[in-house]
Amino acid sequence: MANSYTLLADLKAGRCSNSAEIRLLRFWEARNLNKNNQLMSIEMLMIDEDSMLVQGSVPASLQQTFRSRLSEGSLYRMSRFDVTRSNTKYRLSDGPVAIRFNEGTDFQKLLAT
Repeated sequence: MANSYTLLADLKAGRCSNSAEIRLLRFWEARNLNKNNQLMSIEMLMIDEDSMLVQGSVPASLQQTFRSRLSEGSLYRMSRFDVTRSNTKYRLSDGPVAIRFNEGTDFQKLLAT
């Protein structure tokens, strides 16, 4: 990976305009069983070259935009995403932050090298 991007450990809460390069490890649908199995989000685990593991989330309203681009094990470059503090009640990694996709998020698959 080239070194013109931000590492996940360096992310701070707020809107991130820098690029990050990640590998998508897993993704799944989060559904609300109390509301007729309604889709809440697509949740994912991402890792960078320094082995920093971070949870990511695509809101249900944006799942049509990003769902077809998701491929487990693939490398991506992403920018213009929101960085939030990790939810202590639903924490999948030790990372202090989580990534939330928004309508302006750029998420591009990279060719394996």
